[in-house]
Amino acid sequence: MRKYLSFLFLLLIVPVACTQEPSPYVPLRVILTASALNPTRAGDPDDVKLTDYNLYIFNAFGELEERVYVPARSLRLVSGRVEYRTTLLKDVPYTILAAANLGYELPFRSLEEAREFRYHLAYPDEFTQGIPMVAFVQEVTVGEDGVLEVPLERLMARVELSIDRSKLHSDIRFKVTDVRVGACPSSARIIGPSRVSGKQETFNIGYGKTGNQVSALNQSADGNLSRSVSVYLLENCQGDLLDNVLTDSGKVFADGRYEEICSYIELKAEYHSPQRNTRVGESLIYRFYLGENRNNFDVRRNSWYRITVQPSGDGLSEESWRVNQGGLD
Repeated sequence: MRKYLSFLFLLLIVPVACTQEPSPYVPLRVILTASALNPTRAGDPDDVKLTDYNLYIFNAFGELEERVYVPARSLRLVSGRVEYRTTLLKDVPYTILAAANLGYELPFRSLEEAREFRYHLAYPDEFTQGIPMVAFVQEVTVGEDGVLEVPLERLMARVELSIDRSKLHSDIRFKVTDVRVGACPSSARIIGPSRVSGKQETFNIGYGKTGNQVSALNQSADGNLSRSVSVYLLENCQGDLLDNVLTDSGKVFADGRYEEICSYIELKAEYHSPQRNTRVGESLIYRFYLGENRNNFDVRRNSWYRITVQPSGDGLSEESWRVNQGGLD
């Protein structure tokens, strides 16, 4: 007779104290802000307006970790700011790129592609979406508070003009009729600095104002100094191209290499004096290059340049590219 042995196994469950490891991820609020450079006038673009945004988060290797595009129909502002919530690794460096008011989702997938991307304007005063803005923050880590405030910078510069007539002869009439940006960039890198490399990257007719839009330049604000008018252009950093220029009239080129890529202001005026007058439909033209100083031709993003034009004597002290008298009898 076979014998069958039965074995009884007892499974003892002994409670063991477990310690939960803290999560390496922390919540983060990314806040996009835009502060005004200076109060703008009627007819100027709203320089704090936000309508849409792209947000890119790259890891330390330049690889895309997260991206989002929020169009105008989905945008929600909190006290005039944009907030985006996500979760990232704590104490790990990230690079954050944000672009607002571009009107579409950006196509790139890596930081390298982002550095080469150029934003294009369809026309010089395309501000219905708001002034294009960009923020680029490198190697930022998520802190204990879980809040990262990212200031947006305008991709454009503002040039504010006024006229000082104090040195004109009393019998001279100098009425501004048109102000325009020459060699006005049609595109710019979103990660700067950016510059124009050829005429194909500029508008044939740049951003400008005419007629009643420039009437402030013919109205007194303080004695012989007029009120001001502003024009706008994308960043165009050409650097130092001249040496030891001591006068404004010396800021011109001996050849045409840079005339098509360095941004300048063209100012047209009706001119009347006892000796000479502008012909009907034509103008006295003043032109001058922009820049940080007389040797420099940089027009930097998010900058506000204030320029006072001061014609003197009969207002015709030179006849050149700078002062074109071709419209005078």
